[in-house]
Amino acid sequence: MIVEAASASRSSAATSVTAMQAVLAATFLALCPLVQAQADSPEPAYGLSGRIGMGIASVPTYEGSPNRRTLAGPELTLSYRSRDWGAVELGQRGLVWNAVEAGRFRFALVAQFDPGRKDKDTSVLNPTPGDKRLAGMGNVQASTEAGVAVGYGPATLVARQSLSERGSKGVQADLTVEIPWSVSDALSFRFAVGATWADQDYMQTYFGVTAAQAQAASFSSYTPKSGCRKVEASVGAEIAVAPGWTLQANVALTQLGDVAAASPLVSWRNAASAALAVAYAF
Repeated sequence: MIVEAASASRSSAATSVTAMQAVLAATFLALCPLVQAQADSPEPAYGLSGRIGMGIASVPTYEGSPNRRTLAGPELTLSYRSRDWGAVELGQRGLVWNAVEAGRFRFALVAQFDPGRKDKDTSVLNPTPGDKRLAGMGNVQASTEAGVAVGYGPATLVARQSLSERGSKGVQADLTVEIPWSVSDALSFRFAVGATWADQDYMQTYFGVTAAQAQAASFSSYTPKSGCRKVEASVGAEIAVAPGWTLQANVALTQLGDVAAASPLVSWRNAASAALAVAYAF
């Protein structure tokens, strides 16, 4: 069962933020001892590897929505690692070229896909967020984002810029601390905490309401500033069920930042999501 928490009113926003920050801080401190334990992990194998499978997830219909939807679809991850050119990965994080890997330092070029948003409900097989309560807001077209990533140890900073003239616009920066923990050869966990900042263009695209949109929809006008888009904490688990086959589960708790949460589009500031997948590694 997935549990969601929401601010009872705008006046409880400060308390809600403090609570989420406390959770993130406590989670980070609890995970710190695991960093050294994973420092001596074996060097990844060279050549082509990958994973293919199927998954199902329960998520909000869009960021800030009071409604939920179920998603189902394939999972595909491909990775090619060479001694001279680093590693290229294609998966849920988009296309990533880890060009520099020197000890615990990493530098990468990234390309990601933003699916946009619909102002109507979307099907279980459509990854694009959407909800009929947004009717009159218009669609946010899908777009491609490009950027760079710099990492050291468990921490990674990613800065990305939208390349589309028709879809979502703006710049975002993600700071994530992610720590894997292998309990045994068959069972492993992955803990992560992070925050995302977005500029005014991005915030306007997803959380703003123009005068024209306010007339067409049932929301009041809102012009957001740049600021924290969200903070998030997640736990993932992976267990081997047969040679090459794994069962994966992930649970994430997300809280929108003050600027995003003040949008009239947002009914639930806090949200939870969960996913379950079975995959074959090769």
